[in-house]
Amino acid sequence: MAYIPEHIVQQIRESADILEVVSDFVTLKQKGTNWWALSPFTDEKTPSFSVNPSRNIFKCFSTGIGGDAVKFVMEVEKLTYPEALRYLAQKYHIEIEEQELSDEEKAKKNQRESLFIIMDFARKHYQNLLKNDTEEGFPLGMSYFKERGFSVQTIENFSLGYSKNSWNYFEDEALKNKFQKNNLIKAGLILENREKKTTYDRFRGRVMFPIRDLAGKTIAFGARTLKKDDNPKYLNSPETPIYHKSDILYGIYEAKNHIRKENNCFLTEGYTDVISLHQNGIQNVVASSGTSLTENQIKLIKRFTENVTVLYDGDSAGIKASLRGIDMLLEKNLNIKIVLFPDGEDPDSYAQKLGQHEFSEFLATNQQDFITFKAEFYLKNVQNDPLKRAEAIREVVSSISKVPDRIKKSVFFQKCAELFEVAEGVLVEESNQILRRKQQRQQKQKEQEKRRADRTKNLEKVPNEKPKDSTDSLPPPPPEVDIPTEVESDFWADLPPNISPPTVDFPPENFETEQPKEDLQSGTLGELITKWEKECIRFLLLYGQNILDENIKVWEYLFEETEELEFHTDIYREILEIYKSKLADGLEIDVEYLIRTGKPEIVEVVSDFAVEKHTISQHWFGKYEIYVAHEKELLPDGLFKHILKRKHLIIKELINENTKKLAQSPSLEDEEKILRTHLQLQSVQIQLAQQLGTAVHNLIIE
Repeated sequence: MAYIPEHIVQQIRESADILEVVSDFVTLKQKGTNWWALSPFTDEKTPSFSVNPSRNIFKCFSTGIGGDAVKFVMEVEKLTYPEALRYLAQKYHIEIEEQELSDEEKAKKNQRESLFIIMDFARKHYQNLLKNDTEEGFPLGMSYFKERGFSVQTIENFSLGYSKNSWNYFEDEALKNKFQKNNLIKAGLILENREKKTTYDRFRGRVMFPIRDLAGKTIAFGARTLKKDDNPKYLNSPETPIYHKSDILYGIYEAKNHIRKENNCFLTEGYTDVISLHQNGIQNVVASSGTSLTENQIKLIKRFTENVTVLYDGDSAGIKASLRGIDMLLEKNLNIKIVLFPDGEDPDSYAQKLGQHEFSEFLATNQQDFITFKAEFYLKNVQNDPLKRAEAIREVVSSISKVPDRIKKSVFFQKCAELFEVAEGVLVEESNQILRRKQQRQQKQKEQEKRRADRTKNLEKVPNEKPKDSTDSLPPPPPEVDIPTEVESDFWADLPPNISPPTVDFPPENFETEQPKEDLQSGTLGELITKWEKECIRFLLLYGQNILDENIKVWEYLFEETEELEFHTDIYREILEIYKSKLADGLEIDVEYLIRTGKPEIVEVVSDFAVEKHTISQHWFGKYEIYVAHEKELLPDGLFKHILKRKHLIIKELINENTKKLAQSPSLEDEEKILRTHLQLQSVQIQLAQQLGTAVHNLIIE
């Protein structure tokens, strides 16, 4: 199988600027040394996605995902590691020298990647027919696009094409180019008649509109018939492993940078609307492709802007069916404007009729806020009927109720009260009732789901079934340690005989007891050990070369104190081994080194250390003259506590082992020894906890 040489991988990773890459997908705003945005991986109202340009990494605090530009592209585009590298290589014009794949290797390739290759072949095939096929493509397809007023450049920009009016023309061409028939079926380009055991082209005698993802890859097609009696008028690709129509918007690849620049997104319905508006200078426009607006499509818009202008033609029935989309936009706290076109006109036809300048003026002067639009829409047929008027008010109030922002909601109620000449308090009360009914429905649904789950659990419960050991899901346990009367481990070298409180080599002079960042009582023992190992690696990579009070480096102190310990979490053990290996070569590595050279799993872990979730505002010192020390200034303190935490955990391990011995019904003499040891261990634990400022809750054995 083809592979990307290591030196090319390194060139791609070094060339990829994290700010540039991330800005292709989300709108970033600078705050301090980092840049922030709403997470592209989840739905949120407060920015928790951070980019650190100096370290060339990102961190999403709402999902925990972090890493370099390659990792970001993998996550946001759902690509494999090689696919993400190729995406960035194309962006930064880096040539990848890969070996040509054999037919056997091509068959083994990742299915997703194979489908991308097939769709790209199809796009080029349809484009070629439009431009060069003198029988159908050029005289029929090109004539249609010219009649729509599309220029040659616009046709090229949107990769428009034509499909031959033949049952198997595309299939035959694809098979000649060594594509497998089952992959053509999976891509939705050909259909299978299982009864007749035949296949045929899905798209025949139609003009083709390629649908692209955010990265510009063709993932599907929309196709319009040129025959009056041919149904359906528009035929789209089916759902495939690379195309989910509810997740994509037509024109998003062409529009994303313009949406960010204009801080507004025009939302329309059809392919030709998007293309006409682009040609008339309105390039921040996308279409829902004839489907109802979905939650994922709204999330996609929200990556680039919080302002949406919805374009409606004059069809009242169509508007009423689309109003649900406005409510969904409101629920996501987007700011909405509406533009209504004259009867019989749509964005495409009206743009062609007015021309670029007048059409832009029309959009600017005919925008309405959603309250005014919806009120006027429902009031059209109210006349003097009080019941219809009341129903119109409820429709508008229902929409306002979905707005999460309280200030916006208050302003909307004021506007609605003015339009309908109704007391604002009445509208607020109606809204509260709507919300209460919604909460009651949700609560009732939760209760029903819980009852169903309980019934299922009871049905599946097997009598006398042994409960699953809770330790089954823990990380590998520490090695078994017998409890000696005198502790010999170097890690406990300072312990006097018969288990006395531990000390460390260099306690800071000004050490004060305070609550540690991580509660030693939260989580299972295995989870706490994993947390400790993670913190150890963080100290090592961020501060390893710093000098401590005793004129030793942080890494020297950590290695000396943890020499007898084995790390149990694979990824942290691997990082530790890399660190020690590089030390043997005379190199002291840090976070930046591993971000540049580490494999994706390591990059994701270490990026978590490199990006700070919270930064101290300059107002603390400049305005209030309050100085907040950085962690680096308190290193002796922090490291001392860190070592104490591990010793505390070792005591917990020993107490657990001792408790298990008691549960095995030992002899009276052995039981007395175990109890004595147990009390001594508890005494050590309490003294350690006092130094750490941690409450201790252990089993008291009577």
